[in-house]
Amino acid sequence: MKKTIFIISIVPLLTFSQTYSIEYNVTLNFLNRKGTLTFNNAANSFYVEIQNEKKSDEEKMDEDGSYRNQVFLGNNTEKKPRYQLYNKVKDTLLNIDYIKDKKIIYFEPFQKMNWNISDETKKVSNYICYKASTTFRGRNYYAWFTLQIPIDIGPWKFNNLPGAILEAYDETNSFSWTATKVATSETETNIEAEPHIKKISLEEFIKENEKSKNEMANQMILKYVERGAKILKTETTGGREIKFEWEE
Repeated sequence: MKKTIFIISIVPLLTFSQTYSIEYNVTLNFLNRKGTLTFNNAANSFYVEIQNEKKSDEEKMDEDGSYRNQVFLGNNTEKKPRYQLYNKVKDTLLNIDYIKDKKIIYFEPFQKMNWNISDETKKVSNYICYKASTTFRGRNYYAWFTLQIPIDIGPWKFNNLPGAILEAYDETNSFSWTATKVATSETETNIEAEPHIKKISLEEFIKENEKSKNEMANQMILKYVERGAKILKTETTGGREIKFEWEE
């Protein structure tokens, strides 16, 4: 088993001209998205997610005859794509996202993840995959990657494994990515950030986004209170990242 791990650690990424495209089913808490990773080369690749469906608000009656509503906040950007644009030469990741209906481009250093690779294997989409684990911004993640597809960029912000990530999830199974299709092409596809949109830092985006979500939640709570509802408790599992570098 040690020999297997040793071989993994020294296998280099091969040089090739093909473009790889990997599609994923993505679960983010109560949301379901489709993700597509396009790997052109080590310096120019991107990942995009777009909403498939939003879980509807739920209403149920308790044993005492009272109604309980479970509300999922959303906005008009559910069907708009979110991008991560990788630039390994500049060690920068550009994110295209939204706050309410406003498109936002925010940048952050390209964080190289440190993985622990085990000797555990399984097949995912007919590829032999190895299991790896890491901690990234407050969450513990697991990934299954294959050496049969020699790329070191994964879905979302995952990176720095010696092969393509075909499955990933956090320890609570609140967030997951599962490959559904792998394709290759001789044509390179590129995405560029719109130059007229102001770019802000990750820290600025997080603060603005949290402010927007809190305002939306308060408006929703006020609406139900005005109808005579009693707010007992609010819960959140947080996002894919729950602890950032500036908070340490």
